[in-house]
Amino acid sequence: MTEGQTLFLILILVYLSDCLIWVKRESVVFVSTWGGRWRLTVPPSWLGNSNGGILFLNPLPPAGRIFLSHLLPISVSPSGICAYNLQTLPSEARSPTQTGQCLPFNKINNAATEGVYLVVNNEKFAKCATPGQAKTLAQLIRELVKASTSKRERIVRTWMQKQFAVDDAAGRLEEGKTIIEPVQELSLILFLFLFVFTPIMMTIFDLMSSIIPVAVVMVILAALTGIMFYRAHKRLFPAEGSERFENLIKMILCPPVSMRAADVLTRNLLADYSPVVLASLSGEQQFVRAFVLDLQHPLKHEISDETAEKTMRWAVDEQLNICLEQHLKPEDLKAPAVRERDSISYCPRCRCQYVVSETDCPDCPGVALVGFH
Repeated sequence: MTEGQTLFLILILVYLSDCLIWVKRESVVFVSTWGGRWRLTVPPSWLGNSNGGILFLNPLPPAGRIFLSHLLPISVSPSGICAYNLQTLPSEARSPTQTGQCLPFNKINNAATEGVYLVVNNEKFAKCATPGQAKTLAQLIRELVKASTSKRERIVRTWMQKQFAVDDAAGRLEEGKTIIEPVQELSLILFLFLFVFTPIMMTIFDLMSSIIPVAVVMVILAALTGIMFYRAHKRLFPAEGSERFENLIKMILCPPVSMRAADVLTRNLLADYSPVVLASLSGEQQFVRAFVLDLQHPLKHEISDETAEKTMRWAVDEQLNICLEQHLKPEDLKAPAVRERDSISYCPRCRCQYVVSETDCPDCPGVALVGFH
């Protein structure tokens, strides 16, 4: 292998490494693989652990076809907060970092963040999916602590309604497309220059005579992409200054990284909204149904504290009511339309049918089977 081929291989490997993303257990990913409709995408089980998994994105341009949404790491009710969420989708297993600790608002003195951690009363209370999610929860808790008891229920319900606002999410998506499109175009130009034009030049000219011009043009395009990314990121995420600066430095120091700049902009573009909102926008009705059934019939948990149980139950019941108003009709949750031979019961969560009754579903711990009527 020649020196030019070796350098080109290194360039490809650096670029491909940036096509890998870590998806946490409590996160949901929607990807438009070839520019079409988004689809729910789950990392392979063999490329992960109890905390999440690695997902390989389509390396072909344009970038910016990935959207992440995250389940909440805590339950919030008008009475307090609990470091536990009854929801388990999409992995059907809860994050191992959830402690179940419960605090009423009259025992909360302060709320802050430390990276991805939500810090309450100067102690780490819960690990969030992103620093932005931690900041949002800290701000909500501070607001609820200051509010009177009579106003807390309205504040929590208003906050939850915003997470399920499909029209607002659709508007932000359209706004984001307009802002991100120039970054995608410049990233495409850099991709074509590095992986189409550069190999042609190296076959015509020798390595030493072409490497300097190629490097100069590559750095210039990467710097321009980085600047455009910085401006777009500032418009979309004005409060995320550290993330913006960190990615800008990466793009300048490692030009191939700038070809995936649009991914950084889109992955958390709709992260403030519930996963069911992204599923509704993408037409993933199967996920919408599973999400609602997960709220209606949560899996068995290990939390025994009665106050914590009430907080968690209030949070999922409130989300369920919102989903039934906006995303799914109650009649869509009825028994399976087709009854299998000899079956006398079914699981209201996974819809599997059984020839036994008066027991829990073997695949859904804590969910009792329901008999056909």
